[in-house]
Amino acid sequence: MSHADVFAQHRPRMLAAAFHITGSREDAEDVVQEAWLAWSRVDPTTVRAPGSYLGVTASRLALNAVRAQRRRRESYLGPWLPEPVVDDGSPEWTVLHDDGLGQALDFVLSTLTPEQASAYVLRKVLDVGYDEIADALEVSPAAARQLVSRAQRTITAQLGGFGEGQRTRDAAALEQLGRAVAAGDVDTVTALLSPGATLHSDGGGKRSAALRPIIGPDRVARTILGLAQRPDVQYTPVLVNGSAGLLVHEAGELTTTITLHVDAEGIRALYFVRNPDKLAAVSR
Repeated sequence: MSHADVFAQHRPRMLAAAFHITGSREDAEDVVQEAWLAWSRVDPTTVRAPGSYLGVTASRLALNAVRAQRRRRESYLGPWLPEPVVDDGSPEWTVLHDDGLGQALDFVLSTLTPEQASAYVLRKVLDVGYDEIADALEVSPAAARQLVSRAQRTITAQLGGFGEGQRTRDAAALEQLGRAVAAGDVDTVTALLSPGATLHSDGGGKRSAALRPIIGPDRVARTILGLAQRPDVQYTPVLVNGSAGLLVHEAGELTTTITLHVDAEGIRALYFVRNPDKLAAVSR
């Protein structure tokens, strides 16, 4: 296979890995472009496992991108949520929608240190060994193991149950929630939420959104119902970053993407992306 053919074969996997680390569609695409420039200078006969090699290259470049943008993230107005990437049948993003991670995990990854997020993606998504992770992050294998372990503990603490069948459970919960919201049934909406339910909304200072997470089933339920009562609102079910989600149009304009995460106690977290800059690619 030619340089270009090998790269094209692994491009969707690299895009997914870069996106899980950066949380940005544009940054992920830039990372993959940089990875191509690096790959084009490599003799492919010297690479035993091109998929692993390219995945590590993309992850390392994504780590550098997040480090460079740390100040921008810290000064962001309100919660920062990963961009929504909606499944439109594009083969480029197939891996992102099929790997089962979803927007909930992408959000938690964005709260970790860049090194922890990169180590987790390399190990859990790309199945890279700890020695290779250590080389990519310029740490010892023991430190690489510790980074993955700390990331896993944070993910478990924030998301509770997470694993096979998560998308199906989330989709069922979203459907139940939609019916209760349509009926204006605040009691049922509240009952569907877990005791520690949290709503994260990202307006980026450009569209109305809570500047802090909304916590507690009562407050979350009333916030959801308040949004649903706006005039001329339409909801379209879609996959968002591999999660069951909704597109929300108000008077024909895309204003929000919604995803959620459910555990044994109910809907644990909801994610509303309202920043128009982050919705631009979805609108197109």
